[in-house]
Amino acid sequence: MKKFRYRIRFNDRVGMVRDISEIVAKGGANISSLAVKQGEIYLQIESMPEDKLHSILRDISSIPDVYELTPVEWMPHELAEQHLRTVINSVHEGILSINRNFIISTCNVRAMQILKFDQLPIGKALYDVMDLPKDILERIEKGKPVEQKEVIIRTSKGPSRFMINSKPIFDDRGETAGAVITLMKMSEIRRLAHSLTRPVMVTFDDIIYKSKKIKEIVDMAKTVAAGDSTVLLRGESGTGKELFARAIHMESPRRDCPFVAVNCAAIPDTLLESELFGYADGTFTGARRGGRPGLFEFAHHGTIFLDEIAELPPHIQAKLLRVLQEGNVRRLGEMEEIRVDVRIIAATNRPLEEMVVRGDFREDLFYRLNVIPIYLPPLRDHKEDIPVLVDYFIKKFNQKFSKSVQGISPDALELLLNYHWPGNIRELENVMERAMNLCKDHIIKVKDIIINTPSILVSPGEKYFHLKEIVQETEKEALLRALAQGGSARKAAKILGVSHTTVIKKLKKYGLTPD
Repeated sequence: MKKFRYRIRFNDRVGMVRDISEIVAKGGANISSLAVKQGEIYLQIESMPEDKLHSILRDISSIPDVYELTPVEWMPHELAEQHLRTVINSVHEGILSINRNFIISTCNVRAMQILKFDQLPIGKALYDVMDLPKDILERIEKGKPVEQKEVIIRTSKGPSRFMINSKPIFDDRGETAGAVITLMKMSEIRRLAHSLTRPVMVTFDDIIYKSKKIKEIVDMAKTVAAGDSTVLLRGESGTGKELFARAIHMESPRRDCPFVAVNCAAIPDTLLESELFGYADGTFTGARRGGRPGLFEFAHHGTIFLDEIAELPPHIQAKLLRVLQEGNVRRLGEMEEIRVDVRIIAATNRPLEEMVVRGDFREDLFYRLNVIPIYLPPLRDHKEDIPVLVDYFIKKFNQKFSKSVQGISPDALELLLNYHWPGNIRELENVMERAMNLCKDHIIKVKDIIINTPSILVSPGEKYFHLKEIVQETEKEALLRALAQGGSARKAAKILGVSHTTVIKKLKKYGLTPD
């Protein structure tokens, strides 16, 4: 039904509201809303014949002290409601308000979006549209606040994790009259945290090369970056697998979302599952109160890089296969599965095909990972890139060490070109850093290049002078033999009869890698 709204301005006096009301009633109209301010009255009357309306307006205008009568589009309370609605619809959190009977009275657009409501739930009971945990409903009912509580809420698209806050509303007598509830998706919270803390990412412009071989690989990686398929990076240690993984992420539509790097060999078996998939409250002794999301949840909408994927134990391989097949993860100690939108980039320097034959790696997981294989060649197969890499490292370490080295002598460069580089680009970087530290002139010379390990520079008579050195050399030799025999840090630990963590610590101590 059409309604008429007017603003009446007058010289303030007693009885003005009575005079206006009598005229409206005498004219046969019904006042549906009335707002009084000092010197102003806002009047809303229901639809009526036009001649009667003109008569009422004429009589109101003739009241003494009335000097203006103007039609308006909205009543003051309607403008306030529109303003409030605009405000709550502009925030990034979902907002719901309920009365003391848990009936929803307010729901903003964001709440409808993240909770997947098909229609506005105004007038419905909160527990009919949201399955909040019992303890949260009890706190709301008792008028107690809820602060930053992580909950799982089922939506039409499946269960999702939210951070919920609730503030009670009290009436004039101090009794609970309802509550205002705010909701935010955990994935959005993690994305916000990532945007505030994320490091400067690597792009393909940061990959230094000159050779045609590496250019072809870069072009291929740029092409596959646009998609969502799983990428498997193959190559020896030090060839730049993580560098390519980060560049692929930054070239992809996921560039503004998290990039999570995981070294599968560096995390002990006992912790790996909880690190990747998270755990619920009270799952094990020492678990963080309230539980913890796994790295797959942190990488939601982004990319997870699983380095040294061949080191995954069998039971983790099975769970990873399920993530690849279903796109769901389940925290340890929970029954609910949460959908995650994550692109997986894996990397290894191990012969996965041989591991599959031996039964050390699941065949079905291998084929799931090997959708787009990218092989990064060893440095000895593209030595034409050594000069440009050397120039790059000189500039890098000049800045780091505040030096002014201008280049490298031809015979020093020749020495680098003739070396076979078992450690690849990582080894070249270490050699250049050592040379930059030793260089006393503006040009790196042969005497500044130390490629072999320092132990060969020690004379036999000095090498085992101290017992501590004998123990260290023996320990180091045992590590190298176990690694050569087992092929991984985890198997080396079994050969030596120590824990996987002990082997990792010893490798770091001696500057070795599991390769």
